[in-house]
Order: sequence, then structure tokens, then C-alpha cells
Amino acid sequence: MKTGNRRDFLKTTAFGLSVFGGLLTTDHNVSAKADPAAQRADNKENSSWSLVILPDTQVYARLYPGLFHLQTQWILENKDKLNIVYALQNGDVTDNNVPNQWQHASEAFGRLDGHVPYAISLGNHDFGPKGSTKDRTTLANDYFPVSRFKNMPTFGGVMEKGKIDNTFHRFRTAGQDYLLLCFEFGPRNEVLEWANQIIEKHPHHKVIVMTHAYLYSDSSRYDWATKGESQSWNPHNYPIGKSDTTTVNDGQEMWDKLIKPHPNIFMTINGHVLNDGLGYLVSEGDSGNIVHQMLVNFQMLPVGGEAWLRILTFHADGKSIQVKDYSPLYDKFNTAADNQFIIPL
Repeated sequence: MKTGNRRDFLKTTAFGLSVFGGLLTTDHNVSAKADPAAQRADNKENSSWSLVILPDTQVYARLYPGLFHLQTQWILENKDKLNIVYALQNGDVTDNNVPNQWQHASEAFGRLDGHVPYAISLGNHDFGPKGSTKDRTTLANDYFPVSRFKNMPTFGGVMEKGKIDNTFHRFRTAGQDYLLLCFEFGPRNEVLEWANQIIEKHPHHKVIVMTHAYLYSDSSRYDWATKGESQSWNPHNYPIGKSDTTTVNDGQEMWDKLIKPHPNIFMTINGHVLNDGLGYLVSEGDSGNIVHQMLVNFQMLPVGGEAWLRILTFHADGKSIQVKDYSPLYDKFNTAADNQFIIPL
């Protein structure tokens, strides 16, 4: 979608932001349009399946919860047409780690409860007083308790009892077993040690790792040791990264300690980074396996991201993944090269 169209829409005379009405507030009757192309799909004959990413929802949780609801409602309405197996939120669920924002997020994801499994990675704004990342305290577990995830048959477990800061999920689709690992912002050493153990117990699962900060917008991994502050927003440059009581790991450290050594890891997903909010890197692991690393974040767009979602469609032949960015607000796909491409497997 052209930038001019977005601006024209938001500047429409006599409407402005009020044009959204209930979409910018918590409206439980909001409905999203189903993708017409998806309506033509016949899942009984087509074993293609999809993951849907909800990038950095923080501004929706703070200001525009109706757009949050629009996203999850669209996932609900298209779950069968697109064979959506999981919905993924890649961190910064909230902007300030305060009750009303977590309540908005909880209500939006509540639309999927019992219908579409979902997984959440916590971002820097989800930790510390007012989202300051001064420590690893979070209200996430008050609004997304472990008991909520236990209702999902795909839920594997948590690293720390009673905390969803680090979780794993297992699902089987199209004849293949998958393992999804979700990490806290700047995961501690003990998180990576735990993840190594989980992966070793699932040698026949294809593994996806999701964490908030990993790939930068220049399509290179975060690497504090060699790039320092030339890459903005590295986890090491936050209060928890400067603390003597905890450790953090950035993208390169996660690559070296966890991702590169395991032959069954094939994808990483993160958000967090501003600039154009997009990045993609292909790297080879120690066993010659190819790892697709993806950054997607739309929070810097008007109204916190214009409800853009990323759809990953795993084709029935098992040879490729179709990446498409779609906004249920505009009922349009973004056809730019960085927003619509094919990943060969």
C-alpha cells in the first residue's frame, strides 16, 4: 500500500482519527473483513498452513485497543480459510507495563481463546516500572497466567513456575512436528541453557525461536560486542543490560550460544527495532542447516501500526513460505518487496 494512501486516509476532512470510531476504543462488536483470496481456498484439499504475527502491539494497548481487537478478530474469522495454526506476538505487548494496557491486550487475545493457539514474547516495554526495563518485573502474568495457556493443547510449558516470560509450544501440522520457543527481552544465560535442553529433547521437531530483540533493521544481528551503540536499542544498552545482578543476550550471542549449534532450528522472529521496522537474514548453522531470521515491526506507522499483520503461509509442497503483510483496517496487502516475498525451504 502506498504511503500516500495512508496519509490521505488519516487526513480525510471532517474525520481525522475519529473516523475509526469504535476501532480506536475497546469495541467488542468490531468485525474484520475476511481476505477474499482466502475465501476461495479449500482447506480440505490443501494442506498449506499459516502463522500470523502481530508485531509490537504496544500503541494499540495504550491508545487504540479497537485496532488490537480488529487484528485478533480477523485471525479468528480467517482461521479455517488460511488454516492458521498459531498467532504470534513478538514482544512489547504493552507500552508501559500498566494494568489498563494489559487488560486491553488480554481482552483482544481473549477472542482467540479456545479457537486459535497463541504465543507471546515479552519486550522491553513489558518489564519494569512504567515499562522502563529497570528490572524484570512484569504484570504480564497477572493478565496472561500460565493457567490460560494450559487450556491450549499445544502448550508445552514454562521455564519458571507461574511465569510466561519464557515458554515453549509444540504443534503438528502437514505431517511435521514443530517446536516454538518464546523468550523474554534480552534473555538471560539461564534462559538459553533451558532452551538448549528443550531443543535437545525434541530432535525431530523443526524449531522456531521468537524473541523481541534479535535482528536489526540493516538485516544484521544485534551485536553489542562489535557494533555497540551503532545499533540502536540493543538489550545491553538498557538498565537490565547494565545491571550486576542479571545477564542479557543480544542477537549474536543467541546465535552463538543457541541457534547456530542446533540443526533443527530454521527460523527466528523478532520485533523491537524502529527505522523501517523490517529485516531479513539467511545464515547457515553448524550442521549446514539454513536459518531464516526475520524482523517485523509496524509501530512507527500512524495509529501505532495501522493494524498490519504478517502472514507466513507454509505451502503444501513443503518447499517454500509465502510472506505477506496485510492490514484488516484497509483490507489490503502491502506489495512492496520487503513486505511480500517467498522464502525457499
